[in-house]
Amino acid sequence: MNKIKIVDDIISDIKLDDSISLEEVPKNEFFDVTSICLTINKDSDLRIEYSTRKATKLDVKIKINPGVRLNLEEYRYGKNFKIRYQLNLLEDSTANVYKFYDVSGIKEMNIITLNGKNSSIDYNFKTISTGFEKYNLTIYHNAPYTNSFIKNSGVNINKGNLQFNVSSFAGIGNKECNINQASRIINLTDNKCQINPNLFIDEYDVSANHSALIGKFSDEEMFYLQSRGIDEKTAHNLLINGFLTSNMPDILSKKITKNINKYWR
Repeated sequence: MNKIKIVDDIISDIKLDDSISLEEVPKNEFFDVTSICLTINKDSDLRIEYSTRKATKLDVKIKINPGVRLNLEEYRYGKNFKIRYQLNLLEDSTANVYKFYDVSGIKEMNIITLNGKNSSIDYNFKTISTGFEKYNLTIYHNAPYTNSFIKNSGVNINKGNLQFNVSSFAGIGNKECNINQASRIINLTDNKCQINPNLFIDEYDVSANHSALIGKFSDEEMFYLQSRGIDEKTAHNLLINGFLTSNMPDILSKKITKNINKYWR
């Protein structure tokens, strides 16, 4: 497993083999943003951990070379972030992305470009929102036979205000693309949350769909657990744990459970 640890906007620890190349461009007097550029040369597993003690800006660029697979796990915690991701997939490349955040506030922009035939991304994002969180995801299907599966899940608590903006594009000639968006927010407050799904499709020979849901756990789910002697807080803990850990790798699932227990003891 390749590993990178970033504190504020500085790489504090790194363990990479020859499957990944890294270039860091520190912020300077002209540009107030640190840039981290990763090139994935061979099939790789990568784990990145971010933490911040102060407001931080960061630009992360990842290029996946032709025929290469990347499994990416990310864990982020701390204070306010502003971050931009650019993920570029070339022909026959695959990205499986798993993210979990527990931050006090964030504005994040994700730009995913499927630039080669048969490139594919499976994106799984989970968050516990306690402050203002805004996520913009833009997915460009710039080649035929490309696939995107974008899944966002969030639990909104305390002073949380969670927003997902997801836009997928497929131009004329990019046939047989498979485009999927699924976003769900469990809102346990009276605060406003938003999901804005958008599909911009100019090619007829494309499969495209989206789903969006904001709400609480159903009365039937809560009744089932409480009828078996489980109190309301524990019932929420169990339901949230299942909601956020589903389809996540073991290490991230353990971190998610630990963070859930911090809020629902």
